[in-house]
Formats: sequence, C-alpha cells, structure tokens
Amino acid sequence: MPSEVQLCLIVLALPMAAFIVQVAVGRWLPRGGDYVPTGAMAGALAISLYLFAGILGAEGGMDPKTWEVSWVKIGTEAKDLSLSFGILVDNLTVIMLVVVTSVSFLVHLYSMGYMRGEDRYPRFFAYLALFSFSMLGLIIVDNLLFLLVFWELVGLCSYFLIGFYFQKPSAAKASMKAFITTRVGDVGFFLGVIIVLGTIGSLSYADLFASVKGGLGPWSQGLLTAAGILLFFGAVGKSAQIPLHVWLPDAMEGPTPVSALIHAATMVAAGVYMVARLFPFLAGPGYFDGDFWHSDALVYVAYTGAITAFLAATIAVAQTDIKKVLAYSTISQLGYMVMGVGVGAFAAGMFHLFTHAFFKALLFLGAGSVIHATHTNEMSEMGGLKKKLPITYITFLIGTAALAGVPFLSGFASKEGILTQAMAFGFLRGGVHLFPFILGMASACLTAFYMGRVMFLTFWGEPRDKEKFDHAHESPWTMTVPLCTLAVAAVIAGGLGAIPFFFEQEWFDQRISKERIVDPYMEMKVGKGQSGEDGELLLASTGSLPTEDEDRGSASSGVVKEHADAEHSAHYPTLFLSLGMLFLGAGGSWYVFAGPWRKRDLPREVPLIGKCKKVLTNLYYFDKFYYKVFVGGLLSIRTLVYLFDKWIIDGIVNLSGLILRGVSALSGWFDNVFVDGAVREVSDGILDWGKSVRKIQTGKLQEYVALSIILFGGMLVFFIIINKL
Repeated sequence: MPSEVQLCLIVLALPMAAFIVQVAVGRWLPRGGDYVPTGAMAGALAISLYLFAGILGAEGGMDPKTWEVSWVKIGTEAKDLSLSFGILVDNLTVIMLVVVTSVSFLVHLYSMGYMRGEDRYPRFFAYLALFSFSMLGLIIVDNLLFLLVFWELVGLCSYFLIGFYFQKPSAAKASMKAFITTRVGDVGFFLGVIIVLGTIGSLSYADLFASVKGGLGPWSQGLLTAAGILLFFGAVGKSAQIPLHVWLPDAMEGPTPVSALIHAATMVAAGVYMVARLFPFLAGPGYFDGDFWHSDALVYVAYTGAITAFLAATIAVAQTDIKKVLAYSTISQLGYMVMGVGVGAFAAGMFHLFTHAFFKALLFLGAGSVIHATHTNEMSEMGGLKKKLPITYITFLIGTAALAGVPFLSGFASKEGILTQAMAFGFLRGGVHLFPFILGMASACLTAFYMGRVMFLTFWGEPRDKEKFDHAHESPWTMTVPLCTLAVAAVIAGGLGAIPFFFEQEWFDQRISKERIVDPYMEMKVGKGQSGEDGELLLASTGSLPTEDEDRGSASSGVVKEHADAEHSAHYPTLFLSLGMLFLGAGGSWYVFAGPWRKRDLPREVPLIGKCKKVLTNLYYFDKFYYKVFVGGLLSIRTLVYLFDKWIIDGIVNLSGLILRGVSALSGWFDNVFVDGAVREVSDGILDWGKSVRKIQTGKLQEYVALSIILFGGMLVFFIIINKL
C-alpha cells in the first residue's frame, strides 16, 4: 500500500475514531469531550498539509496513487460483478482534503466558543466528526458505489446538524426540507449509477472513463447524455442548483458553525467536486480529442450553473437576514463553479471552490460573531458595529472583498478564470452561448452590490437600537482566531494561481488538467495486465494548450488550438469587464447605502420597485410553487384518498356488512324455525312418549308381581294356542 494511501486512510480514520469516542463517553469527559474531535481534525489537517506540500513544488504535482480491496462478487465465474473499496490519491484529492480538514478544524475550534453552554453540546461535536468522516470518504474513494455511500452519509449528517435545535419547529422543518430536497437529486444520481452499471458492468472511475475513450463504445449518444445529466442531478441537489436550491437558505436554522462547515465549504462543494471528478465522462469522447466543449451534458451543466448564479444573486439583494444573504451568495458562487466546469474550465471551477471555501467560511463565522454579540440576524436592527467588533469587522471586510472579486485577492483570481473560459465557450459555440458569460458578469456586479450592503448595514452608521447594542462586544479568542486564520487564507489562497494580469495559465491548470485527471485511471488499467494496445489510453497531452507551432500529431490539434485562441482573445476583455462590474456594484452599493445618507440613518432595504421587490422577496415563488404543487398536491391527494376510503372502500365494507347482517338474520330464522324446530319436535315427541311409558312404572312390588303373573299366564295361553295350531 503506498504511503500516500496510508496517510489518507489515517485522515479518514481520525474523525471516525473521534465520533466513536464522543458517542460512547463524550458526555462524561471534561468540557463535553470537545477537544477529542477538534484534536482529531487538527491531526487530519496536519497530514493533509503534508500531502499538499508534496504537490506544491513538483511540476505537475504528485504521481497518482491507487489501492483497492475486493468487497463483494456477484454472479457466476463466467460473468460476475466485482465491487471493490478503492482509494485514489491525486492532486484533486489532496486539494479537497486541505479544504475540508482546514475548514472543519477551524469550525470545530470556533464551535468551542460559540456553542459553549448549549444543550447536547457533546452530541454536536459527535455530529461534526461524523460529517467530517463522511465528507473525507467521499473525496478519496475511486468508484461510484462508495461515492454514493459517503454521499448519502453526508446527507444524513446534514439532517442531524441542520435540525440540531429540533425543539424549534422551524429548525425541524428546515432539516426535513433539506433531507427530502437533496434526496430528490439523489434519485437522479442513483438512476445514473444504475445506467452506468448496466451499460459497462462496472462502477469504477477507471472503467467509466475508459468506456468513452476512442469513441462511444457501449454507449449511444442519447444514453451517454442521459447518464451524464442524471449523475449531475445529484450535484444539483447537493450543491443547491436551480431548481433544487430551496433547501439551503432554510438550512440557516442550524447553528452558525454548521452554516460555515456544511453550506460554505464542504457539503455543498461535494456536488462540484463530483462533477469535476467525473468531467472526462461528462465530456464524453470529445474529452480525449480536445472537442469536449460541444458535449450536450456539459452544455446543460453550464446553463444550470449560470442561471443559478444570477437568480440567487438577485434574491440575495433583497434579503434582510445576514445569514440568508450569505446563503444565497453561496448558491450563486456554487453556480459559478458549476458553470466553470460546464464550459470546460474545470480547473478554474475547482480553483474557485478552493478559494470560496475560505472566504465564505470566514463570512459565515463572521456573521456568527455578529449574531453572538447582537442576538439578532436582522441587518435592519444592526449598525455601527465596527467599533464594537473591530476584529470581526476587519476580517469580514477581507472576506467581503474576496467574494466581491477585489484584485489580488483569492476570489478575483478564481472568478476571472471561470468568466474567461465562459467567454471562450461562447466564441466556440456561437454568440447565443455567450449567455452563461453574460449572466456570470451580471452576477459579479450583483455580488459586489449585496456584499457592500451587508457591510454598510451591519458595521457602518449608528445602531438602530443603542440600548440593545450597548452590550455588544468582541467574541472570545476561540472565535476570533479562526476568523483571523481564514482571513489570511482568503488573501493568500489566490496566490496559488498566477496573477491574472500577467499570466493566463493558473497554478491549478498545471495540476488539475486533462492528464492529471485521466492518467491515474489509465495507468491503473494498464497495471491490471491488459494488452499493450490499452497502453494507448495514456494521454499524450501535457495539460496545457498547444501553441501555433506545436503539432500533437492528431486530428484534434486544430480544435484545441481553436479553443486556445478563443481563450486568449477572451482573457483581457473579461479582465476589464469584471473590474468594471466590481466598481459598478460596489459603487452602486456605496451610493445607495452610505453616500448621500452618510449623516443620516442608513436605508434598511434596497429601493426596489413594485413587482420586482415582490418577486425577489418571494424568492421567485419557487417555494410557493413547490408548496402548492407538491406539498399541496400531496395534501389534495391525501384528501382524495380519504374521500375514496370513506365513500368507496368504507361504503363497500359497510354494504357488505349490511348484506351479511341480513343473510345472518335469515340464516338465524331458518335455523330457529326449521333446524331447531325439527330438533324441538323430536325431543318433545320423545318426552311425551316417555311420559306415557312412565305410567307403567308405579314403584309398587305387588303390582309388578300381579302384572308378571298376568304376562306369564298370557304368554302360556299364547304358546298353547300356537302349539295346537
């Protein structure tokens, strides 16, 4: 077993061990045993950083390592299905390990201050540990079967954590809503897995990618597209994409650390990670010849992400709950990531996932610090907190700037990469397909606007209720240290990509590229002793786009060069347009919420007009539509079933009972009159005959002697007569 695989298994085992300890004896340990899972995640983070250091300096990162053990075999020897538990450690795995373990550790540490004194405090840390285990397992497995297993464990843990305050009806409903909505997406995911299994007879990534190498193979074009979209539908639910985004805002009913852990950096990122991991399959045969930008499944992915990014950003503009603003912001940024993968920029999409994890976790924890100090979520009740909460203010400002896309911060570098590829995607597929790019740019402007609004309403101006906010004070060190750490990460995480003013190829492109995703599986296939011809499955690409003078010796080189030219043409227009959107959004926010009203009370709401405000405050009526169609529909069906049961089923039963009662009455009459009557007549006759016979028995001896003499004499006379005759 490779040492990297051993380290990954240790990373996986640490939170599970912490969960077991916490469940078994946590309530009897000092401080509720909170240091057990926190220490376990610190150890997991240290190992992840060690693995991460191995890919920083090396060109192309680490060489992928795999390991698997047979789990079960089904079928006959001639044709059987072998299912294995396997581990894959590559650049993508390690990067996700760093994201999950770092944010999870900081959330554990933050929770030690934020959740202190809560009921079920040990149970909360047990849930955190189990969730971390599930998310880490999802990252390191090498097949769809165990991806699905850990995928569902993540959903279960989110149900526990969102509904942690289950005594509150709103929290209980939110946890149920999240669980059911994500299960709807998982139905599609499961169907996609079934199609894959039925088509290629395997669930391993290696066989999945090999099945589309060199052509459609066992697939038809329609079946390949259907399988890709169904697999992606799991990400639609988990990563809160339109139309299954409705669960995430309500999930803010959970404790704020849960919002930072699940809904900013880990669970919602699982869908994006899954789409990036399965990218070669979603792109189809075109992935291997450089023409994957025309994949129908990827077009669906791109448009879903773009529409999600824009609609969620518009809703965030009208929210007054600080956590709800961040929730819709998360949905919008997840849309960016999904759009990036859909337009072929899966490296940029993963880069944005990486950077977003830090600055969005920072913003959620900063919001938790504000709520901890003010005991309210409503921004309309806040104001003037920058003097009361200086550390929270500065760190929140850094997170806001990174999210809005301020140059040289992490959010700018990753977002610009996605938008550049989106413009190139439009150039390649035709003008109509610039739609994702246009929506992405509009979303960037709205992001700067609504995050500026959050800053101005929360930290600037004067408190709305001075008496209420006199007690506000900075949070304890267990909360501010994670804030400062995440603020540093929000600044430097973008340094992993080249400064976009000067270079077009990011650091991620060199490590999460075509060959870095596919090669480990192809090598694994060759390593299983297949023919030398299968060695051709190893890609010759370097992960970078070829230059004009470079001849790759394949028919695809012209297609790849066309994309390279489109990306080059899109780079600087995108750069300056994104800067323009930043200034437009931030400037508009300043003008509305801080400029002309600087010396007066800041406005509490966005000055929206009529129906526009109504539509946004009603969240585009998604929830109402679902309630009327699905919830209301189920209630209507319940009523119809009740009426059917009452008038049809119960009517048939009651009529049957009435008929049976009549039959039984008739049967009783017949039995009484005829059967019982015959029995009574026989018994009465016997009784009467008995009464008559009984008269010959008087009980007097002399009468019996006299009667005997008479009978003897009679019989003697009878025999004499007979003898004479």
